[in-house]
Formats: sequence, C-alpha cells, structure tokens
Amino acid sequence: MQTLVRSLGRYLLLVIVLVVAAAPAQAEERVRLRVTNPFENKTPVAVPAFRVTGSTDREAALAEEAVALLQNTLAFTGYFRMVSRDAFLEEPARTGITEQDIHFDRWRSSGAELLVTGSLTVSTQTVIGDFYLYDIYRQKSLFGVRFRGAGAPGETLRPLILKLADKIMMTYSGKHGFFGSRIAFVSTGTSGIKEIWTCDFDGHAPVQVSRNNAITLTPSWSPDGSTLAYTSYVNKKPDIFIQGAWPGSRRDLVTAQGTTNITPTWLPGGKTMAASLTIDGDQAIYLLTQKGKIRKRLTRKWSKWGIDVSPVFSPSGDRMAFVSKRSGTPQIYVKHLASGRIERLTFDGKYNTSPAWSPTGDQIAYAGSKNGHFDIHVINARGGRPMQLTYDSGDNETPSWSPDGSLIVFSSNRRGRSSIYVMNAYGTDQRQLVSLPGEQTAPVWSPNLTQ
Repeated sequence: MQTLVRSLGRYLLLVIVLVVAAAPAQAEERVRLRVTNPFENKTPVAVPAFRVTGSTDREAALAEEAVALLQNTLAFTGYFRMVSRDAFLEEPARTGITEQDIHFDRWRSSGAELLVTGSLTVSTQTVIGDFYLYDIYRQKSLFGVRFRGAGAPGETLRPLILKLADKIMMTYSGKHGFFGSRIAFVSTGTSGIKEIWTCDFDGHAPVQVSRNNAITLTPSWSPDGSTLAYTSYVNKKPDIFIQGAWPGSRRDLVTAQGTTNITPTWLPGGKTMAASLTIDGDQAIYLLTQKGKIRKRLTRKWSKWGIDVSPVFSPSGDRMAFVSKRSGTPQIYVKHLASGRIERLTFDGKYNTSPAWSPTGDQIAYAGSKNGHFDIHVINARGGRPMQLTYDSGDNETPSWSPDGSLIVFSSNRRGRSSIYVMNAYGTDQRQLVSLPGEQTAPVWSPNLTQ
C-alpha cells in the first residue's frame, strides 16, 4: 500500500510539474494566436439606446435606427461583438450619457469592455449627434465628439453614424476603417447581361453603373475612387473603357488597338493604366495612357503559351503581379519594375489567378485551384507558403482587400449561383454581402472615398 501511495504521489507530482511547466507555454500560445488573428477574441461593446431631445415617434425611430446601424457596422469589422441589451443594468438615455453619469461597475458586470453613449437632436434639415466612448475597465472617457449632418434626417443619419464608427475604429486601432468605401462588381441582374454595379462596403445601396447592354467585366477603381475601368464587348469584341463610378456617367473608349483587350488596372497616382492586349497575336501587358496611347510593353513573349493577363500593382508602384502561362499552367508572377526582374510567386496548385495586393504591400491574395475547385489563398508578396482561407464551399474567386487590409471580398457559388461574400483577412466570419437577382462576380474594393 505504501508503495502504491508513493507511486501515486510521484505520478501526481509529475502531473503538477507538467501542468505548471506547460502553463506559460499555453499562455504564450494564446497571446501569439491573438496577435496573429485579432478577430479570434472580439472586444465586447455595449451600445444602449441613444437619447433624443424630442418626443415624436419619428425621432425615437431614428434613434433606434442609429443604434442598429452602429451595432451592425462595428460587428461587420470583425473586431467587436455586441453585448446583449438584456445584460444592461442601466439605460444612459434615462440616467445620463456623460462620464459623471456612468456607473462603470454596472457596465463591467454586463460583460462590456467598451461603452458607446449618445444623443440625437433632429430637425427637418439637420441631425446633430453627441457621442461618447468609454473604456469600462480603465473607467475613463476615450472621446466625446459632436457630428452634424445637413439634409433630411433619413439621408444624413447613415453618414453621421459611419463617421462615429470610423472615430471608434481610429481610437481602437490607430487607423481609419473602410466605412467611406464602395465595392464594384459584375451582376447579371434581371436582364441576364453582365454589367457593372456598385454598393457600399456592407452591401447597402446597390446600384447599376454601366448600361452597355453587352457583356461587361473586370471592374477596376482609379486610385481616387472617382472612375472605373472595365472590359466590355459593346463593340462586339473585348475593349477597355473608363467611366465615372456613378450611374449615368460618361463612358469613354480607352483602347481598341488589339483584338483582345482585357483586365485593366491603374498605377498608383491614377494617370497611367495597364492592361493585357493582344497585338500581332501576342497577349502581353502594356502601360497605357487614359486615352489609350501605349507607353511601354511590360511583359515579353515567353513562348506560344506565354499569355500574360491580370496585372495589378503594389501600393508603392514598384512591383507588378500578373498571371502567366509561361510555365505551362496559369501561375502568379511578380515583376520588379525598376530592374525588370520577374519572379514566379506561386508553385502550389495547377491554376492560380486573380492576384490582389494588400494595402500594406506585404501580401497578395489570389484564387487557386488544386482539386477542381477554386479557393482564396494569401501569400507573402516575397514568396513562401500560401495560407488557404476558404474550404469545401464551391468555387471562391476574385479576392479584393478592404482599404485598411482587414477584410477580403470575393465571389462564391457555394449556394448554387455566384454572389459576393466577405471575410476577415484570416478567413473567418465569412458571410454573404449582397442579395440581388442573377449572379454577382468579380468584386473589387474601392479606396476610402470619404473619412
């Protein structure tokens, strides 16, 4: 019996030693994972009802709409989760919204780490919002701000709340969000003809931009977000056009020199474009003016299979990623524009296409096929092992980064017909962005149009 007790004692001691020794490593791993993927541990935020100065049903409805919009917008970023109103122990709309009115211990009990309070003053042509952000654990105000929107309340409320969301993101992360951006994409709509559409970053306000009554593909935003370039068959063959990024804007032909002119893109700065043109039977990438004048050929004929398409430039403009079949199958290459050196970037998979530079320039997202289906991957722009972000969910294609680099928009046919989806840059929180008739493909995120 004593031997058994001693043996059990040694065993328990060994277990305790192993647990104690493992604890720091586990803690370190948790910290490392949180740094690697900031979306794994979302910050809980409480957004109680906003106070309104009036007592009409319209004002109360606007206040509810404002709270819902702010909650949805913050949750959309992937950084935050909303604390349920059922957990609230007080309502600042009644007890007060400024720092001296806040009972931080009650909000800590609700599970919140951040608290947003606010009030709205509404007139026929003005909305004024006073808002406060509090750090519950440090028991302090992070900011107080007033925003004013001129115009009908129904039209000015959304921009006002998006300004508040951006202020919160700037305070939380030190950088602006993507709330002033839009997404362009291709949609067949009800006509069955592919045209260019745009919508807000969250799928709000989808609108048809092009009305070419012909197949129109591969939209690309100018660096200032005012213009879209795209490929269209309006002249019975693929040519490149530019058009203002709003319905009814003028459409201008950029180039008709080649027999196949596709996949336009813009260089940083916005005065020069690049596209893949077929001239003398050779599909290569050229630099163009916005009037269609060829300035320079960027890729040379590799072999009879050396088709080069889908150029896209790094944010600094010193490198160009593109797709080429020069190795026998479509792969992604990077050209250093100063030296002319070209390096193959992707080696994993038989078909890799649709490269998209991250806003920081250190990563490239792309669509790659290994088993007959396309999935979204991200790879270091200098090379290395890619990280797969989508799995076992149909074809996932044409990725594009949000202006702050935190989200990726893409198209997927996981539910049958193709639609636009969004996920965070680590592949989680995948959800459908728009719900429209027909099919939606080829999304591309604009720069921030407003701050």
